[in-house]
Amino acid sequence: MHKLFVHTCGISRGNPGAAAVGLLLLDEQGHVVEEVGELIGRATPEVAEYKALIAGARKAADYSPDEAVFLTDSHVLVNQVNGVSQPREPHLQYLNQLALELLGQLPKWRLNYLESDANSAARRLAEQAFREKNRSERERARLARELSERLSLLSLDELRKVESFIRSLRAKSA
Repeated sequence: MHKLFVHTCGISRGNPGAAAVGLLLLDEQGHVVEEVGELIGRATPEVAEYKALIAGARKAADYSPDEAVFLTDSHVLVNQVNGVSQPREPHLQYLNQLALELLGQLPKWRLNYLESDANSAARRLAEQAFREKNRSERERARLARELSERLSLLSLDELRKVESFIRSLRAKSA
């Protein structure tokens, strides 16, 4: 692949708060190569932006492009990675160094600022990770309620069988 465009977005719901990254990888013709939206735990907005860039650099390396163009809507990230300014906090210095090391493994790269509206697809992917988590949590709570109701109707022997079955499930997954 000659050129790969990597849109990155890191978001945090709080400072710090639950955080997610979104990545949209496009080829030279603008075709979607890969989309990623994943939760990254608790982070500040700045850490989330760095982690999005780091994840994007790792993904880009998987495709071995001749050139990778990273696009983000974070002025701060662009300025720090491009050496215009330096991060003050040690944890951001570490993330900056890690990002530069990963980017340095690519034959040619650049990081450019992009208006938020133009980077909305990457943001949408990060937001989608939050929605999927909420959907999973609601589904799990619903199933737990239903199981609780059904378990209350079982006899002691039936409950022992259910307990034995659950143990066997856990043993298989361990």
